[in-house]
Amino acid sequence: MRTAAIFFFLFISLNKAFPQDEAEIGIFAGSSYYMGNINTSNHFYKPSPAFGAMVKYNIDEHYAVRVNLNYGQIRADDLDFDNILHQTRQAAIVNNFYDFSFKGEFSFQPFKATIFRSPFSTYITAGLSYSFFPDRGVASDNYLNIPFGAGIKYGISRKVTVGMEWILKKYFSDDIDNVKSFGQFNSPSLVHNNDWVSLAGFFVTIKPFERRGDCPPYWD
Repeated sequence: MRTAAIFFFLFISLNKAFPQDEAEIGIFAGSSYYMGNINTSNHFYKPSPAFGAMVKYNIDEHYAVRVNLNYGQIRADDLDFDNILHQTRQAAIVNNFYDFSFKGEFSFQPFKATIFRSPFSTYITAGLSYSFFPDRGVASDNYLNIPFGAGIKYGISRKVTVGMEWILKKYFSDDIDNVKSFGQFNSPSLVHNNDWVSLAGFFVTIKPFERRGDCPPYWD
C-alpha cells in the first residue's frame, strides 16, 4: 500500500509540474524470470506471470522519464540441471517480489502521435530500481538494482500507445536466491555477484489529458 501511495503521488506531481498532455499512464503484463547461482545462463528459464503499472512523461520526441511499479515471481531448482554441483546442492527457490523503478527512455525514431502520423519507434531504457522480496524469510529482503533494457512501441492513436519490452535487472547482492557463489562460500563475492531478475512483456499506455491541438477542424 505504501508503494502504491508513492506511485500515485508521483503521478499527481508530474501532472502539476509539467504540461499535462505529455503525461501517460499504463499497464504491463508479461513474465519474470531469474538468473543466478542456480540458473547461470538460461534466459526465460521457468518464467512466471508478472504485472505492473507505469507513469511516464515525454520530454520531447526522443526523451522520456518513467516510473514503474511491478509484481512478479522468480523460481529455480538445482534438480533441473545435470551437473554434479547442482545435483549435490539441491537448492530451490520460489520468491515473489515487488519492484519500484525510475528510468529514463530514449527513442531512436521521433515519437509523437498526431493526426497526420501514427509513429513507430525502438527505444532503450535504464535507471535505478528498488525490489522487495517478502517471502524470503531472512533479514535482508530489500535490494537496489540497475534495470536496463529495450523495446518497441507503436502509437495507435494520439492517446494510446502499445508496445513490448525486455528489462534486465542487475542486483548489487549475490543472495536473492539464498545461494552464495559456487554454493560453498559464506560471504558474497564482488567478482561472482551474478543475481539477475528480468521482466519481459507487453504494455499499453494512454494520455488521459491529451488535447486535440494539431488541427481541430479535422477532428470529429
